[in-house]
Amino acid sequence: MKEHKECYNLFIGRWCPFHNGHKYIIDSFVGNGKNVAIGVRDSEEKYSSKDRKKFIESCYKNEIKNKQVRVFIMPDISTVAVGRKVGYSIIEVPDSIKTISGTKIRKGECNDIPKSVKKIMDKIDANKS
Repeated sequence: MKEHKECYNLFIGRWCPFHNGHKYIIDSFVGNGKNVAIGVRDSEEKYSSKDRKKFIESCYKNEIKNKQVRVFIMPDISTVAVGRKVGYSIIEVPDSIKTISGTKIRKGECNDIPKSVKKIMDKIDANKS
């Protein structure tokens, strides 16, 4: 599939929190020179959609500055519908990445998140106390 410079690879998620599994997948695209658009679902979560957007932005400051990565808040969704032969690919994450759990991170059962995200989370949590 021919990819134009202005084309972006879309990632949609709650990103609550943005963890190392998410980062691994996005880094695999960014590291190969591909553009990435990250949609933050405006869903009810422990952290606001604005905070979750900040989590991601903290990991991709240079890429955002260079417009290789774009992060935006989007309405919450229940379905992504695609037609046949629409001109882009649909991929699924590797099984090894699927094991990283945002639920376990939120419960404090693991800490598989980028340091910059942890710093923001700690600041938000301290302000809620």
